[in-house]
Amino acid sequence: MSKSISKQRWDKLWNRMIAYGINDVPLKEMPLNISGFSKEPGETSARIMILLATAFSASNDSETDRIADWLKTESIWQFAGETEKMFFREHHHSDEEKGKLSFRFEGAYLLAWALKLVDIAPDPSSECDAELVGDFFAGVPPLLDDVSPIFEDPKYRAIAAIHDEYLFYKMAELYFNHIQKEDRENTSNVHESAAKERLLVLEWLLNEDDPDWDTLTDETA
Repeated sequence: MSKSISKQRWDKLWNRMIAYGINDVPLKEMPLNISGFSKEPGETSARIMILLATAFSASNDSETDRIADWLKTESIWQFAGETEKMFFREHHHSDEEKGKLSFRFEGAYLLAWALKLVDIAPDPSSECDAELVGDFFAGVPPLLDDVSPIFEDPKYRAIAAIHDEYLFYKMAELYFNHIQKEDRENTSNVHESAAKERLLVLEWLLNEDDPDWDTLTDETA
């Protein structure tokens, strides 16, 4: 079910956009309604582990086969998209592709926040710092370990908080699209690559059309 956003929350969003320098967007493109969760918490837990595994493997080629076998052993492989499975099967990836996939951790962290596995939402101006990474691994099992704890009664935090993050990163996307069309430099304080990954997981989580991961990543490529 879609929900409208109150004026008070729009005002708060607008002030946040101004603070990060992304308020120069066509207002008519702002979404008026946002849907609720389209994924069960357990599926979101699995996606966290897949994103973490992808980000790690992008920087550690020699571990790819071992990580893929572990995903299968832990019954997480079935939640991976076809392009993700292909990534683990093939070992010839460009540095550009591996660089992009290494940012999958940003999405994993934000989903962990959505499931209340970490307390603090990431700062839009940067990648997750060492402190946030430490908080993440305090609540999320490490790779090659038993993943059962992350599936033990996972629950989402309040939908309003997740909607607010989605709206901000949606506005960031509109800003980046807007300046690209006008051939302008990015003068915002938002980290574009991190923001893209965070929006991607929120689109996956909240899209009422329930698209699969491959469909979303194809649309945002």
